[in-house]
Amino acid sequence: MLSAAMILAACTEQAPLASDFVPDYLGADIRQLAGDLVQVEARMTKAGTAANVFEYADCAVASFMQQDAVPYARYVRSNFDREGGVWAADVVYITSSERPRGIRVIDAAAVTAHCRQKRIPTV
Repeated sequence: MLSAAMILAACTEQAPLASDFVPDYLGADIRQLAGDLVQVEARMTKAGTAANVFEYADCAVASFMQQDAVPYARYVRSNFDREGGVWAADVVYITSSERPRGIRVIDAAAVTAHCRQKRIPTV
């Protein structure tokens, strides 16, 4: 015979573990579009908000830029989606050898260092 305590224990939710909040980076694909345009498609779980997957896309493009010795990029547009716990970002940047004007400018060296410090993977 089951006691009331056993039935209640079976119905109680488990407290979240620390691992429930550690992002799982599922990869970032980078494509060179026309001219200096670069598109990043990044996917991750446990992102929390769109800002986290956006930061992952920034890390990917910064690493890509360093490989091509391009110091700067400017954010152009983004689309976000969340399905079944997977966050996806589709972000387009324009790369530049000179620091572009704009609100969201990526400095490849600084962003890559920031990503390493936060342990966000780069490409």
